[in-house]
Amino acid sequence: MDTTRCVVVALVLVAALGPAGVGTAAAQSGDCAFPITRTDATGTDVTVGEDPDEVVTLNPSAAQTMYEIDAWEEVVGVSTYASYLPGADDKTTVGTGNSDATVEQTLALDPDLVLAPNTIDGDVVTQLRDAGVTVYKFEMAEDLDDVVEKTRLTGELVGHCESADSRADEMERQLDVVREAVEDVDRPKVFYTFFGFTAGEGTFIHEVIQTAGGDNVADDSAELNANGVTTSGYYDVNAEYVVAANPEWFVLNGDEYDTATVPAGPGGIYEGTTAYREGNAVVLDANEISQPAPRIVNAILDLVRVLHPEAYESEIEGRVETSSLGDRRGTTAERLADGSLSLQASNLGRSDRVSFDVPPRPNATASVRRVNVTLATVNPTFELRLRHGGDVTPPNGTRTLETVGLSGNGVFAGDVDHLTLRLAVNRSRLDGADPDTVTLFRSNGTGWVPLRTTRVTAGAANGTADAATGGNATAAAANDTLVYEARTTGFATLLLAVEEPDSPAEPATNGTAVPTATATATAEPTPTGTGEFRAATTEPPASTPTPTPTPGSAPGFGPLLAVAAVLLAAAGVRR
Repeated sequence: MDTTRCVVVALVLVAALGPAGVGTAAAQSGDCAFPITRTDATGTDVTVGEDPDEVVTLNPSAAQTMYEIDAWEEVVGVSTYASYLPGADDKTTVGTGNSDATVEQTLALDPDLVLAPNTIDGDVVTQLRDAGVTVYKFEMAEDLDDVVEKTRLTGELVGHCESADSRADEMERQLDVVREAVEDVDRPKVFYTFFGFTAGEGTFIHEVIQTAGGDNVADDSAELNANGVTTSGYYDVNAEYVVAANPEWFVLNGDEYDTATVPAGPGGIYEGTTAYREGNAVVLDANEISQPAPRIVNAILDLVRVLHPEAYESEIEGRVETSSLGDRRGTTAERLADGSLSLQASNLGRSDRVSFDVPPRPNATASVRRVNVTLATVNPTFELRLRHGGDVTPPNGTRTLETVGLSGNGVFAGDVDHLTLRLAVNRSRLDGADPDTVTLFRSNGTGWVPLRTTRVTAGAANGTADAATGGNATAAAANDTLVYEARTTGFATLLLAVEEPDSPAEPATNGTAVPTATATATAEPTPTGTGEFRAATTEPPASTPTPTPTPGSAPGFGPLLAVAAVLLAAAGVRR
């Protein structure tokens, strides 16, 4: 716990990317020109000779800024804590930013430019510069204007002026909307806590609270400082004076807290606050509240939505969420060179649901065609990876059609409430097996748990009839495509299988037999104790007529039945 605290506190206390150095101004033009010279936090005039093709970011806020200004493809190296960004696992991790390993790994990448936040030690910057690498070190961001200007400056340094200016303009417009909406509200007292520290005046977190319509009780308060001296910035908290300030709301950081519950504090001391008695707490995404980068606006929106819900709904939501974030919101589904499928969601805002339509895979026995994601927590940008799940042993009596391995990048299994997968199966590949016995199974580590798998309308692989069929469901059926849907949780390996004809069912790992009956599209899912859904078992209707034998349905018995009928008729005549 002490190690975790030290690492995370070090990130949040000074993890600030600021504007250009004193005496310089960020250009406002949408056109970038090289060479460009700007004075950085070390007082060095840093010249970028030409548009850099390869950039290393030594802090997650720098990486986030590059992502948000559409310069992500040029990033070749990221710090350990930037792993939440989609595609980060395809880039080289250069460590936490402050180590000899960081220097060595950065030099090995031979980047055109290194973006270093104020948290990076001067020794690291010096070593990189001595090796001939161009390094720009940012000032600490003290307010939201610094974050906006840092966005513009980054665009200048990496040759993305137009997109950076557009993103910065968007941030300014969003902030103006929020400030106008909370201008006349009654401001509740708010206390931000993070591993025993708080954020006073001269920090962007202080401005987040004030902009969202709160009154930060840590605003330059000598009493709140555990050392008893007047201070601003980030400092260790005197818990007794937190109680004396009596905050009405606690703002918590997602890196330390999972649930919006006011902590009791040392010896239960915070139980004496109004916030504790009324249960007023909000958890903000650490990747938004701790990083002075464009997504800081998302943290403000989350906070104002809690502190002033009426103002949010009437004056903010439609103007910021829909018109601004909505313009940049999007999903992509891409098949990568290794055969895996990358599903990327960007700028979802407060939405907790997103759907990915997946392009068909020609000549596949079975393939995923749509993934619906329902989030348990707000996570505006993330990536899901679907890979081949490997060669596995299916339940007894079944045959494997497809395996899928799920993983997340920028999203954890706990962030996802559930996933609904729609899968297309090539009917001709069933080799005589009953299509109604197709079932999706989820690995529980020791065996397979059947999920409730329903057959949906032919041609609905992507929610509508396949484009290849011209939207005609009949044509889709003729195209030999069967479509199934199942719901799962977590990032486990999934197995799509079909029962072999005349094969007995295998007992499931929990002692329940694997269902052999069909799953219908109208049956409701039946929850189990583990939160999974089992394949529905339905008995044939009592009114179902007995099928009439047809020629060839029972080979060799046709002539025999005919002879028997003649003999019976003759016996009747004799009687």
